[in-house]
Amino acid sequence: MPTQQKLIEIYFDSLKNLKEVPIRLDEAPLTALMGTNGCGKTTVLHALACVYAPPNDNSPNYKLSTFFNPTRDSTWSGSSFRVKYAEREGANYNGNLIQNYTKATDRWTPRYERRPIRFTRLVTIRESVPEVEFVNATGLIKYSRTARNSDVDLAILDAAGRVLNRNYGAYHNVSYDRGGRQSFGVTTGGLTYPALSMSAGEQRVFRVLEAVFTAPDYALILIDEIDLFLHQDALSRLIETLHEHCDRRHKQLVMTTHFPPVATMYNNVSITTMHRTPDKTVYWSGYSLAALRHITGATSREVTIYAEDDLVSSIISQLALELRMRPQVEIVLYGAAINAFKLAAGLALAGRPLTNVLIVQDGDLYASKSERRDRVAQEITGTEAFRALQRKEVLRRIRPLAPNNLDSPERAINALLQNMPNDNLSPDEMDLLEIARNVVNAQDDHGLVSNIVTCTGEARAVALSRIIKLASKSSEWGRYTRIVRAAMLGIRQTLNIDPLP
Repeated sequence: MPTQQKLIEIYFDSLKNLKEVPIRLDEAPLTALMGTNGCGKTTVLHALACVYAPPNDNSPNYKLSTFFNPTRDSTWSGSSFRVKYAEREGANYNGNLIQNYTKATDRWTPRYERRPIRFTRLVTIRESVPEVEFVNATGLIKYSRTARNSDVDLAILDAAGRVLNRNYGAYHNVSYDRGGRQSFGVTTGGLTYPALSMSAGEQRVFRVLEAVFTAPDYALILIDEIDLFLHQDALSRLIETLHEHCDRRHKQLVMTTHFPPVATMYNNVSITTMHRTPDKTVYWSGYSLAALRHITGATSREVTIYAEDDLVSSIISQLALELRMRPQVEIVLYGAAINAFKLAAGLALAGRPLTNVLIVQDGDLYASKSERRDRVAQEITGTEAFRALQRKEVLRRIRPLAPNNLDSPERAINALLQNMPNDNLSPDEMDLLEIARNVVNAQDDHGLVSNIVTCTGEARAVALSRIIKLASKSSEWGRYTRIVRAAMLGIRQTLNIDPLP
C-alpha cells in the first residue's frame, strides 16, 4: 500500500461556484480556508474527503454522490476537479501525481476502487452538535463506562487539558443504556461526567482531538468550522496543539473557519481566503479582513490603496502626505505579489468600482507591463467584450514602484539612504542616517531595513515612517516612486482635492 502521501494542490475546473480555483495544501501541516458564507469552503472539504479510497474496511469511505447528490435541479454533470499529490510505493517516491475527478453523464469517475489510497477523516458540524440534543430522555439517565487508557487516549486527555486549561484525571468510554449510544466521559477534580453533561465547546475539543490523534501517520483530516463553540484562547491553544501533532506525525489538516484571528495566530497555518462573486469564487493567499471588507463593498475612505507589505505601506503614506491627500487614503496590506492580481480581479468580478483604487507592488516581480497583463488574463478569463474592458481596468489599477535592477524595496530604500548627502538634515535625521549607513550588508534583503529599525530602538511602524521620510529627501525618490505618484495624482484629480501649491 502507498505510504507518505501528501496532497499538493486541488484545482477546481467547475464544481458549484468554484471555477478555475487552485488551492495549495502542502505549504504547512495546517491549511485554513477563510471567507464569507457561501463562498465554497465546505465544498472544498467535501471534494477533498472523496479524493482517496480508504486503506481498509474499517476506515471512513466518503463518496462524491453523497455530498453532490443529483436533484431535479442539478445533476452535477460537467463538474470537474483534479488533485496533484505525492506518495511513496516501496522504494519509489513520486512527487508529481495527478488524479482527475469528473461527472460527464450519470456517474462520477474514477470509480471508487481506482482512487489513490489514503486514510481520510472528515469532522462535520453535525458531529459536534451537543450530545444533549441526541439523548432524548428525562429522569435518571443510565450508562456504563470503561476506562480509556491507551497511549493515544492519554495523549488526547493531556492535550484536552492544555487546550481547556483543566486537569483531567481519567478518560472513559460511555455506553448509554437507552438506545445503546456510544460516547465518552471524563473525570476531573473528583467529578466524573459523560459528554451529555459537557459544554458544547468541551465536547468539540475532545471530538476534534480524537479524530486527529487516532488517525494514522500521513492521514488527511478535514474539519468543518474549527472555531465552532470555542472562544479565542481555547481555539488558539487547539490550533497550536494540532499543528505540533500533525507536523510530528506527518498528517495534513484542512479546516474551514469564519474566525479572522486564526489567520494571525500562527505563522505555520497556511491561509486561503475565498469570496463568492456573481461569476465565480475568487481567492487569494493569506488573509486581510480589510481587503475582504472592500470586496464585499464596505469602505471607510474615498481612496483605497493596497500595499504588498508594511514597507510599501510607509512609502504610500509618505506619498499621500506629499500630495496632501493622506486623510482621504486608507492603506490595506495584501501580502505576496501575486495576490495583487487576485485581489484586483476579485474587486472587478464583484462589481466594485475601481476608480479610486490602487494596488501597489514592490517592483521586484511582475515589473513589465506585459507580465502584469499576462497575470491579469489568467485571473479574468473569457472572450466577451466586457471581460476585455475588465482586464484593461484591472491592469490600470496595479502599479509598481520603480527600483533599479528590479531590487527589492528594502535594497532600494537602503540605497537611497547610502547615497544621500548630509545637506539640510536635522540632528535627528543625521542620527538616523548614520545608523542607516552602518547597515550595508545583511543575511537577506529584509535585514537592510529591519536592522535599521532594530538599531533605532523604536516600534517598527514609527521607525519605518522616519526611515521613509528621510529617504524621500533623496534625489532618486521621485524616480523610484514616479509610477505610483502619477497614479495617485490621477485619483487626486478625480476627487477634486484642492490644487497642490
